[in-house]
Amino acid sequence: MKKYFFSIVFIINFLYTQAALQTHTEPKETDTTQSENEKKTVNKTFLPQVYGIIKADFEWNTEEGESRFVVRNARLGLKGDLSPVVNYLMGMDLSDEGSFKVLSAFADLKPIQKEKHKMFLRLGYQKPLFSTEYLRTPMQIFFARRSMLVDEMTGGIVDVGLVANYAYANNILPFDVAVGVFNGMGYKNTPFKTPNYSARVRLHPYEGLRLVAQYYGGHNINANPLNTWSVECAYENENLLIEAEYFHRQIEFIDSAFVKKNEGILVETYYKFPLKNVGFLHYIAPTARWEMLGSQIFQEPIQLAGLTMGVNLGVDKSFFKAEIRLNYEKYFKQVISSRQDMFILEMVIAI
Repeated sequence: MKKYFFSIVFIINFLYTQAALQTHTEPKETDTTQSENEKKTVNKTFLPQVYGIIKADFEWNTEEGESRFVVRNARLGLKGDLSPVVNYLMGMDLSDEGSFKVLSAFADLKPIQKEKHKMFLRLGYQKPLFSTEYLRTPMQIFFARRSMLVDEMTGGIVDVGLVANYAYANNILPFDVAVGVFNGMGYKNTPFKTPNYSARVRLHPYEGLRLVAQYYGGHNINANPLNTWSVECAYENENLLIEAEYFHRQIEFIDSAFVKKNEGILVETYYKFPLKNVGFLHYIAPTARWEMLGSQIFQEPIQLAGLTMGVNLGVDKSFFKAEIRLNYEKYFKQVISSRQDMFILEMVIAI
């Protein structure tokens, strides 16, 4: 872990130093025809941006009567634009609940960047564009812990591959479509004969309303055929978010005739109440989440369900964001689960 850490820190320091030198280099005499605005654009484009997220918790397990402090995330990354049509992002987590993890390392090519038509190609190590909740960062997730349903349905879906995304912002029904191909559940996989693949369609019929259908298929890390799909409906404005998602997953085990099916529903919401003249705080946001998981949730008893209630106190500055989150998670279980009832006090900071 130390080797990875010092290597990445060295790379970030080197790139940032070179960018700073480039930014402060005096223009040559032959550059006198270049406008000041063009110079500023070039410098700003080349300069990498370092970003980070720290997320620390205190947990009180009310079922076992135990408590602990935990650093849930300590993320560090580098992103930037090499030109108006090429950018990059590299990210890692120094402590994903105690483990080092590479999160992403990809480059974007944007061949189409018009007012209504946009397209990008993304090549590298990345999450496929599947499930809005799964794609959120620890700062964007407005609970202390990610949904147990999303963890179950998307666990391990991160890989090396190519994604193409096209968006058309028309006046009737704005939409975007994405397709992707991947090695298959991990960057250490050997060359594939059949890739994994993903697809997503998002519709925006009204301002703030989002309808999504998405699919991820191929095989899991044990080479068992895998098919996962979900649909979402969400409404969001400046202060309110309400979101619902249905998941369906099927795994066919190659060493037996067993087919495992899972279904689940997630509903979550928050509302930000702006605060004025209340010290350093900018808003308070009550949050609520209901989720349930089973083999066939509309025909058989629910195997696991969870209710999370909370409140977030937030600071929203231009150069950093922070929240103090207080959550209580209550689980209703028909099967053995790693999730247990608990209170969580969390501090998360993002720059």
